[in-house]
This record gives sequence, C-alpha cells and structure tokens, in this order.
Amino acid sequence: MAATSVLRVRHRLAELAEAHDVPGASVSVFADGEVVDAAVGTVNLRTGVEVRPDSPFMIQSITKVWTATLVMQLVDEDLVALDEPITRYLPGFRTADRPASAGITVRHLLTHTGGFEGDLWAATTTDDDALKLFVDEHVSRATQYLEPGRAYSYCSAGLGVLGRLVEALRGTTYAVALRRYLTDPLGVDEVAFDAGEAMGFRTAIGHVRPGPGEPLRTLPTWAVLPLSNPAAGNQLAMPARGLIEFAQMHLADGRAPRGARLLSAESARMMRTPQVAVPATFGGPVDQGLGWRLTAAGRVAEHGGDAPGCAAMLRLVPDRQVAVAVLGNGGDMTGLVSTLCDELLSELAGVAPRVLGSVPHQTAVDDPDRYCGRYELRNRVAEVSTDDQRRLWLTQEERNEAAWMSMLAGIDSRPETFELRRVEGGRFARLDREGEMAGVVEFIDTDSMGRARFLHDGRAAPRVD
Repeated sequence: MAATSVLRVRHRLAELAEAHDVPGASVSVFADGEVVDAAVGTVNLRTGVEVRPDSPFMIQSITKVWTATLVMQLVDEDLVALDEPITRYLPGFRTADRPASAGITVRHLLTHTGGFEGDLWAATTTDDDALKLFVDEHVSRATQYLEPGRAYSYCSAGLGVLGRLVEALRGTTYAVALRRYLTDPLGVDEVAFDAGEAMGFRTAIGHVRPGPGEPLRTLPTWAVLPLSNPAAGNQLAMPARGLIEFAQMHLADGRAPRGARLLSAESARMMRTPQVAVPATFGGPVDQGLGWRLTAAGRVAEHGGDAPGCAAMLRLVPDRQVAVAVLGNGGDMTGLVSTLCDELLSELAGVAPRVLGSVPHQTAVDDPDRYCGRYELRNRVAEVSTDDQRRLWLTQEERNEAAWMSMLAGIDSRPETFELRRVEGGRFARLDREGEMAGVVEFIDTDSMGRARFLHDGRAAPRVD
C-alpha cells in the first residue's frame, strides 16, 4: 500500500467517526505485504487524551479466536483431540444436564454447538482461580437447551470452558498462557487484561448514551463485564495493530510475522474450514469454523466483539492476503465498522458488502400460532405476539446480569419492540420503529403441537410457554 494510503485511511476514519458520533477509533490494515495504521479522536471524553495507533481498546469477543488458537496449539502437540469429550481433560466438567454434557466435545465448544446456556456473566473472583470457579460454579448449573452438536447457538461460556482447558494443560493462568504462547511471540506488547494493567497504556474507555437522544458519556467504570471469563473476552484490550499481527499469523497459516511457527498450517486452515451453518443470518450463508466465522462464500474469516461502550471487528481474506481491524469506544460503532470494513475489503480484496436486503412487503402471516409465545434465555426474555391484522411483533427485555450491566454502565435499559416480516420459511426480518431493517431472526425446530421450539437470533432461545 502506498504511503498516501495512511492519510487516506485516516481521513476516511475521521469522516466516519464524526458521522457516527464515535469518540475515538483505531484501524489497522494489512495488504500488499504492508501494514497501515490510523487513529482518530479521544480515548476518554473527560480527559481529551488523543487516540494513537498504540492505544489499546477492548477487543471483547475477538478474544474467542485467540482462545481457539491456544486450543489448536494443544491439538498440534497431541495434548487434545477435537472429538474427544471435554471431560477427558476436565473430569469435573458438567452442565445442569450431566448425561448430555458428558457428550460435549472440544469441537462442540469451538463451534458453539455445546447446546447449553452461553451468557453466564456472574462474577467469581479477580484472582487466578476466577476461570476455574466460573466453570465449576456457574457452567455446572447452566441449562442444557439442546443436545450437543444439534445446532449452533453462540456460547461465551463454552469458550470459558476452553480457557480453563488451556489453564489445566498448560499449568498456568489463561492470561499467562495467552502472553507466553501468542502475544509475546507475536511482539504484541500493549496488552491489558484488567483495569490495573490498562492504566499502564494510553487505553481507551467506553462511552454510552444514558437514554435515546442524550449525549455520550464516559462509562463510570472501565469494564462492565466481570473478570470471571477472560477466555471469552470480558476485558482483554490491545491496539488494532496487535490484532493485525495475529491476523498476519493466520494468513500465513500459522507462521508469525517474525518467522516463528505458532500453529501448524493444517490447524490454521482447519480453523477456517466450515463446520456448521449459522442460523438467522443475512447476505448469504454464514458458517462457523473453529473459532472463526466464515462469510462471503468462505472467503472471509472474521470475528467481532462488543459490550456497552465499545466495539471491535477483525476480518481476514486469506486468498488475497488482506486483513482489517477496527476498534472504537462508543457511539454508532456498528455503522462505522460495517462501512469502513466493507469499503476496505471491497477495494483491497474484491469482497462485496453483505447487505440486510430490502424490507419484505408482506406483513400478515398465515400461521401466527406457530411463532407466538414466550422464549427465554438467562439474560433475556422475548415475547412474540400477533395483532388483528395477523402481523407478528417481537418484544425483548433484558434481565438478570444483562440488566445489571446496563445499570452499571448508566444505560436506561427498556423493552424493545420490532415488527417481524417473513423473508422465507421460518426466517423473518426484524424492523425497527422507523420500519427499517434491524436484523434477522429465525424460528427453528417444531414441537408436537406444530409450534416453533426456538427463537434464534444468533442464540437459540427456547419456548417456555
């Protein structure tokens, strides 16, 4: 990439940050064998300290791909087999359904097909035993909604179990293992696992709107997620350049930019191989690999992350040796990330943007009873209802730890209602109050009464009425 690209990328990042009211953002791009970094805005609206390319931002769930890579290193060393039950390595592992959980394999956890409640955000401790206690005390009580391997349902708790697997087999904490086996060999120095470590760097803090239309406000705390599950990405922070160093290693099938082989070529490619279809998606089929999510007919390997006040995205195009990492600390990060990533991948790798599609015209459904009902997960409840015009409406509300985290962040969390319009089969577009596309949901499986068993929007919420 030409030197002028630095100015061009920075200019575009600044435009989008202003358009989407993002306080601070950072981007790193790898293409043509070169890396371009750009940063704009402030790490904290209170202090006005500017973002620099070495400023760490929370990467949230992108951490899951780092965890998957640590697990695949164990596979390379013949310490772990993908299709062995996790109990072979963690004998005390179980969910609330002991017989079902005995069949959960390492591959199930890597592909989000373990079938148990995934959003377990209760705190344990801030000590070295935090992840062990998370698995022993919280995962052990997790509801088993689906039989292992039955279907994809995003499961942060499953990555926590894998993080504990890494701890057990490496004989150290997850943080030490990540540094020893990945960030140190990659030369990524600006890494923080908690607020104490974050203070050593020019680290970004998140910003939120307390209510609709209100100005952005700095989070009252550095992180709203507890330290209990570092392997899923609760607080890990690093610069965009750190993500690109990691991406370059994967693009090189396991060889780090400095030459060290950190992962076998076979394992690196296997991570980018489709394992299971992801329901409730748009813009063409989406598959789950071993850690990576695969889009654009398998050309793009990606993972995002978000929490109140922050968002992150890492996308790779192996056949063109291109990678883009974008990090931000508030505002409409979804708009900034999707626009910038789409533009860069289109220009540098010929990848067409994924689009939600047009709003379906047909409003009435012939079989509302199949869908209407109450669907629950630990941290969210959803009600699907119909009106006298046979239109479907979805109302969602946070509860338990999700509601607590919103309160901690200073966000006025209220129920949200969307109209549902059929796209095809059990897949429906979700429309916001302005009638614009706001995502997709899918009803899957059928009970003995002909009703949908699950409402799926990335997570499979079971019917409870």
